[in-house]
Amino acid sequence: MRKTLTVAAASINTVPLAVKDNTALILEAYREAAARGADLVLTPELGITGYGLEDMFYVSSSMEKIPETVKALSREVLPDTYLAVGFPFLIQGGQLYNAVALLTHDRVLGIVLKQHLARTGIHYEPRWFSPWQHGAVVSMDFAGERVSVGDLVFVIDGVRIGFEICEDSWVANRPGRSLSRRLCDVILNPSASHFAIGKRQERVTFVTDGSRAFGAVYVYANLLGCESGRAVYDGDLIIASGGRLLGLSDRLSFAPWKILAANCDLRVNRQIREQSSMLLSVQDSCGDGVLFTGLRFRPEDPSRPLSPEVPLVPENDLETSARVVALGLWDWMRKTRTGGFALSLSGGADSALCAAMVYFAQIQALATLGDAAYLKVLASCGIRANPRTEGQQSADYVRTEIMPKVLLTLYQGSDYSGDVTFNAARGLASEIGAWHHSWSISALVKEYIRLCDALTPDNPLSWEKDDLALQNIQARVRSPGIWLLANRYNRLLIATSNLSEASVGYCTMDGDTSGVISPIGGIGKSRILKINRYLLEEGLLIQDSGTGDPDRLRIAAMAAIVAQAPTAELRPVEQTDEKDLMPYPLLDEIRRLFQVTHFSPVEVFTELLRSAFAETMSPQQLLDAVRRYCRLYTRNQWKRERLATGFHVEGDSADSRTYRRFPVLSSALAEELEELGKYAAGMGLS
Repeated sequence: MRKTLTVAAASINTVPLAVKDNTALILEAYREAAARGADLVLTPELGITGYGLEDMFYVSSSMEKIPETVKALSREVLPDTYLAVGFPFLIQGGQLYNAVALLTHDRVLGIVLKQHLARTGIHYEPRWFSPWQHGAVVSMDFAGERVSVGDLVFVIDGVRIGFEICEDSWVANRPGRSLSRRLCDVILNPSASHFAIGKRQERVTFVTDGSRAFGAVYVYANLLGCESGRAVYDGDLIIASGGRLLGLSDRLSFAPWKILAANCDLRVNRQIREQSSMLLSVQDSCGDGVLFTGLRFRPEDPSRPLSPEVPLVPENDLETSARVVALGLWDWMRKTRTGGFALSLSGGADSALCAAMVYFAQIQALATLGDAAYLKVLASCGIRANPRTEGQQSADYVRTEIMPKVLLTLYQGSDYSGDVTFNAARGLASEIGAWHHSWSISALVKEYIRLCDALTPDNPLSWEKDDLALQNIQARVRSPGIWLLANRYNRLLIATSNLSEASVGYCTMDGDTSGVISPIGGIGKSRILKINRYLLEEGLLIQDSGTGDPDRLRIAAMAAIVAQAPTAELRPVEQTDEKDLMPYPLLDEIRRLFQVTHFSPVEVFTELLRSAFAETMSPQQLLDAVRRYCRLYTRNQWKRERLATGFHVEGDSADSRTYRRFPVLSSALAEELEELGKYAAGMGLS
């Protein structure tokens, strides 16, 4: 019986509906893995079509073509090696399933269908797919062949191989239990699991725990990149065996695909199963879904060393959050083939982070792709750049040659803008090499005020009674100018609103929310402030950094950004955002409790009373903050409905179309807030 097996996982940066391109990437990744000695290669969930097709999954004519694509791909697989690919499978009668096929040379060995569909957070799989019944196996026509379909275990050269498809591994009654009872040596998990802070630890846990509990080699392959605009997939590749972590990839790579391989000892896992009290089952072909193929792997190489255990390095949430934004911006630029970005650079924290991430994205793309491939991508976006001179470092080259062509920034001062923000914006733009401009909006604002006052000459606008209107006209006047520049120079306009402020509507429609893409729209303000300081003091790691280049990017101009208290600069008196709202850490905690845990106002308040916030704030202050949050949240759903497309970074999102849906018109939680009032009254609070 075979003693070892070399397995590989591949992350692929797909594009929805780009079947030919996606298949080509899968094939390139497979060929590299096979050349490195892999016997079995796993690619991500729905990798052939992409995961984020949305209602294009309903287009039957497109879905019906997929089997021929899968069959054609099998012809490229080498004999005695095996490739697992994911795709949507439309069966006769019209039901669509989330499927993965195991391929070898010119053969589709069988198709496994997903049993548990993701329906929480940003996932809506039950809208398009049907779940497969546990234990069911049928025979179906697939590209002119009869193949076994369903809950299958494949036996190749005595090695038993089964699948958990993404969500299958996140549920309590996961299919891995059944696979273990059927003596699986290898469990493959093709996934499309979007990035969220803290998720890597969860994945490593269920992969390593699964490998130990089920006595199997466990291989996990996730999608990579900003696939369909909102979700960014981190490309996690994880391999474990017998409870030991054998492989863990770099994540959030700018490469089109990445490979992770490990040579695994099958005997250790068989010993685990021998000692297990789990009821085991051994059946003939397709009995209990076990399919004996009669095929073999390439001969074992006894000289190939077994893969050692690797450590799990704790996630740095500031580092990974920034990298998500940068990768998302890079993919948006290259996939839309647009000539870079335009940004209203205010000198504040939000727009500064957006600008810095455009800069970091270009440096990281150059480091990962190399000069020729990087310039080819830029050319496809209409950006013509001179090659790097010999010995020129990446950051210097990007700053002087690339950034003036990729990022256009504009400072738009008003009567209430100060030298601090003007100089901060200019300093940052200079350090990163943006094509920077500035102008005043004062005359435009005054003209709008004059026009409005002409309608009611006996009731002119004033700060005492028209505070909100006078603030918002300044924010909105900035929008047409930056849009004009974005359109003229074929740039994607960046909106600068963040998750914290968008959740309570502390943003101006057609002002800071104006744009095509909102890269920090999925990051809380308290984290944004920390990332900016991290850029100043620590710097972001540059993966694949070339010889002679620094391995971290630090931005000295962030000093002028982090020294400021966040302010909108829209009033004639001193104004700070936290004074308008509440401390950002408190706001973000209330947001988390309200949106992620779905707590009621009373439950949010009681959680705060037992939190660290109670050490520095009174119960009355916490009560007032909960009330304020709920009132702002409920009356600003219409704003969240109009937010520009943003990336999901935190555990929650302000995007009502893909995360938390809330009615535009509602009771505004009147009964829930009344209940909170009664609860507070019982504590002697008002």
